[in-house]
Order: sequence, then C-alpha cells, then structure tokens
Amino acid sequence: MRFEYDVIVIGAGHAGCEAAAAAARLGSETLLITSDMNRIAQMSCNPAVGGIAKGQIVREVDALGGQMGIVTDRTAVQFRMLNRSKGPAMWSPRAQSDRTRFIDEWRKILDATPGLYIFQDTAIEFVFDQKSENGRPVVTGVKTLLGLTFKAKSVVLTAGTFLNGLLHFGETQIPGGRISEPASYGLTEQLKAIGFETQRMKTGTPARIDGRTVNFSLAQAQSGDDIVSTDADGNVSVARDFHKFSFLPKEGRTLMPRECWIVHTNPDVHRRLHDNLDRSPLYNGQIQSIGPRYCPSIETKIVTFADKDSHQLFLEPEGETTEEYYINGFSSSLPWDVQIDALKQVEALKDVHFYRPGYAIEYDYFDPTQLRHTLQTKLVDGLFFAGQVNGTTGYEEAAGQGLIAGVNAHNYVKNLPDFVLKRDEAYIGVLIDDLVTKGVDEPYRMFTSRAEYRILLRQDDADMRLTPRGYEIGLVTEERYQLMVDKRRQRDELIEFCRGFLVKADKINPHLPALGCVELKASQRLYDLILRPQLDFEKLRRLIPALDRQIMSIEEERRSEIVESAEILIKYSGYIERERLLADKIQRLENLPLGDKIDYDQILSLSTEARQKLAKIRPMTIAQASRIPGISPADINILLMLLGR
Repeated sequence: MRFEYDVIVIGAGHAGCEAAAAAARLGSETLLITSDMNRIAQMSCNPAVGGIAKGQIVREVDALGGQMGIVTDRTAVQFRMLNRSKGPAMWSPRAQSDRTRFIDEWRKILDATPGLYIFQDTAIEFVFDQKSENGRPVVTGVKTLLGLTFKAKSVVLTAGTFLNGLLHFGETQIPGGRISEPASYGLTEQLKAIGFETQRMKTGTPARIDGRTVNFSLAQAQSGDDIVSTDADGNVSVARDFHKFSFLPKEGRTLMPRECWIVHTNPDVHRRLHDNLDRSPLYNGQIQSIGPRYCPSIETKIVTFADKDSHQLFLEPEGETTEEYYINGFSSSLPWDVQIDALKQVEALKDVHFYRPGYAIEYDYFDPTQLRHTLQTKLVDGLFFAGQVNGTTGYEEAAGQGLIAGVNAHNYVKNLPDFVLKRDEAYIGVLIDDLVTKGVDEPYRMFTSRAEYRILLRQDDADMRLTPRGYEIGLVTEERYQLMVDKRRQRDELIEFCRGFLVKADKINPHLPALGCVELKASQRLYDLILRPQLDFEKLRRLIPALDRQIMSIEEERRSEIVESAEILIKYSGYIERERLLADKIQRLENLPLGDKIDYDQILSLSTEARQKLAKIRPMTIAQASRIPGISPADINILLMLLGR
C-alpha cells in the first residue's frame, strides 16, 4: 500500500474517471478515491449519453484521447443521430447505454491503466501544509473517513452531488449523494473557511419501472438508427448505422438494439399532481435551492405550462436484457404514492410497478468564477474542481471538465504549460469559458446556441480539431493520431478529385430532372454539382463511374465516415470560411493578455460594476473580459487604452 501520489482524484463519477485516466496515462502516479468501487461511472440519472450539444462534447473527449465515447459505443443498446433534418452543425449523437455494462467497461479501463490506483473510502479533509510564493495555500494531500492520509502534489475534486447531499422523497428526507449512498461531509466546510463561495443546487430523477407491467401496445415505438430484421428462420440481423461516438475504427456497437417508447400524460395525470402540490418539496418550501430550468420536474411542468393538457414521456430501457425502464420526462420529488397514482392514469401504465420512486437531491457547489481556465482554483494552488461541484449538470459536461482537469493536474505536477481549449476549438472550451467567466445561476447545460462558432465545432470533425492537440500533450496514442492523418488524407483526396473532375453536360443532363435539378448548359466541375442541395455523393456515384471508383478506393471500414466528412466540407465551405474569419478576428483580442496583477479598483474610469467584476473574475485576456456580464464596450475600450492599444 502506497500513500504518496502525484495526483489524487476524489470521486469516481464521469468527471473523476476521465480525470484519473488522463492524469495516469500522461505519466502521473494517480489515486482515485471512491466511496463504492461497484458504482464507478454510475449513470445516476438517465441511462443515456449524448444529445443536443452534449454529443459533440463526447466526440471531443474521444478525439482528445478520453474514454467516454469508447465506453458508450461498447455499451450502447440504441444509437440515434439527432437533428438530421437540420444542418451538420446541429447533428448530435445520442445513445442509450446498458447501465451495468457501462460501469463494467469503465472499471476494465481503469484497472488496465498503468499508474492508476483505486481506493474505496470517503475523503473528508484536504491537507494544506504550506503556502506558495504568492501566499496562497497549497494542497498536499487528503484525509479519509477511515483515518488514512494520502499525500499528493495535486488534487482534483469531482464529488458530484455528494457534498452535503440531501434526498427528497416527498416529506421524507434522507442524507445521501444518490439513493442508497451516503453523502460526503467536511470538504465544503473546510473550503468555506478559507474563503470559497458555495451555494446549493437541486436536481432530480424519475421513477424506475418494471417493463413487464407496461402495455407497450398502447405506446409509440421510438427506434434507433440501427435496423433490426428477422428472416424466415427466425435469425436476427442488425444493419448498423456507421455513426458512433469513438473515432477509432475498431470501436463500435455490438449489443442488440432496443427500442424506446413514447407515452403521454393527460388531464387526469395533471389533476392528481396538481392536487398534491402542497406535498411537493419544490412548492411547500422544503427545497430552497436552484433547479434546472431546461429539465423541469413534472410538477414544475404542470405549473409552468398550465395551458398544456399533455406532455411526452419516454420509456428508456436500462440495459440490453433488463426489464427496468427509466421514465424520461417524469422527474419528481413528490411522495411515492402521488407519483404512482399519477402514472397509473396513463393508459399504457395503469398496471405499472415501481422498482423505485423518483426523488430530488440538493447538494453543494462552488461558484466556478473561482476557477482558472485550467480548472485549478484561484484560492488554493494544486486544487482542481470538475463536474457538478462547478454548477454543471450532465455526464458529458462532467467528462469534458474531468479530462481537462486531469491533464492540467498532471501538467501542474510536472511543471508543464497549461492546457486550455478556446471557444473556437471545442464545445469543451465554450463550457469552461462560460463557467469561469460568467458563473452560473442555475445548473449549467450545454446547448448548441451557447457556441458562437458551432459551424466550426461540428461533431463530425472533432478529431480534426482536437486529436492533434491531444497528440501534442501525449494523451493521444500514435495509432490514433495516424488514423486521423490517414482519414484527413483520404478526405482531402476525394475533395481534390471533385475539384478537378469535369462532368460533361450531355452525360449528366438526362438524369438531373428526375433528381429535381436544372440541366447543365455546359460542362461543370463535380465540386460545383455537389454544392447543389438536391445532390450528394451517394446519388452522383451511381451516375459517374469515375467518382464511384474514387470512393471505392477509400478504406472500407471508414468509407462512409470519410465521404460524409468530405461532403460536409464541400457543401458548407462558404459558411465554414466565413465563421473562421470571424473567429480569427476575435482571436486577436484573445491574444491581448491582461494578466492577474492589475489593480482594477484603482482604474476609476471603469464603471463601478466593471471594477467589481473584473477584480473578482480577473480575466486573462481582453476577449474574456468582454464576455463578462455587465462589462460594456466602453469598459473594454478603457482596458485597451490601458494596454496602449
């Protein structure tokens, strides 16, 4: 048993697992402390990964050398590419996962990572033994509930909902980080004592039900993108859609797909809920903390949207073989008897059996403006925060933060440069910049609308954007990097072929009217034909043998992925170029450093609000300062004058 490490990670949720794996793979001796080794990377709420903007984050984690995409592909029981009717900047992958196998796969990865150790215990106290040259405390270790002291040069806190966690089942309140797991005490109080600002947030989860008690004939099936078919002999086959989370060709979905189901609430459901609002912790004063506005409880829905007679509920399987279903859309803190009575008013659920009721949970979080872009705290050197302790929600946001925190904890220990992603590089960059610059007043969730450069941050090209960055710091393997280089080469060769190949009008015109296209008046480059909204590679390769040969020369395993990537770059080249120019203009402001030694209180030409916010957040660049709420263009001009601009 060893007691000294380079990095200690507290909490083995989605942030903690990515942080520990990243730090260890980079070469830091790492200890991961968790209260239950059987629930590592537990999917505490819904058994799904990805979704709008969240799917982009998972692909970015994978492109950087993280693990969430790999684990999700291995455990997926349904995969869908959302928003396919919109432009590719909005496409977002989402998968239902087998909850139990998700834990097992993560455990396999952690156990196989050299330099990574796991210890089952609860951290209750940080050790601060010294102060830095700047006079700040320096974290040097962690004490646990069992009385052990582990020393480390850096600590990453990823405690999720466990810090002073309190569960609400109607009037019943149970201390805990999630159901059947104890809360964590001591860390919040210690950090508050040295100056950290902390507040409370609330989240919730729906009941889990027995699928054997659901009348699925009264529900609407929602299938994934994989197509399941059965032949005359009863043999089942699966035609897999080529989209997935991991960019590694060898990774993919192997579990049998399952369907989700849609049912709807009705006025009887709403009446049962409304008649019992006085028993809801959200409405009787029992819960005072901030909850997620974009993912409201069912009781909040019937109050906020009182004019609606019906809301969709999604029944999502918890695994490949289990009968346990998650009721997406019915999060609730009402007493169990109210929950089950209301659900029984849905015709398909009139005989429903609960595995367990839904509940709400309150927990501590820390104002993320107390962090640097590396996710190191401003008040304590060597201490990093990631995940829900920063006021975020969602597995994906947690994983993205965890990876960045793990990399920077390692870099801090090894005295290496900071690793920071910019807003035009990644959704992860947008996420972290929003947190440390703007703070949060409700649980933060990523949306595509938060990214001003979302055409540059598409899910299809996350590897092109970020795999070179991961390779530079040593998190991406040589194999993964070469796969990316080879993919880029084949993609660019296809695009160049289209630029140089001339399509003769008399050869293509007989086919164009049937495809809804105007006939050519003269020969045209294939590239320009692809620009037409009615045409794509799949249609044209049937008409142009040379194009078909070019496509068939691409390696079969990644052919569809590479062709789609080339088509997106061709069709959206104008939009991509315009957004790149805008990003480059803003980048000039990102290159104007402010540093952390300016005494803003002495710059009287700034507004009072600007002085207060700049002094609190201490932006590192002019661009970051411009994104702080309350900082006006006039304030930015004053800062530019201060820099001699």
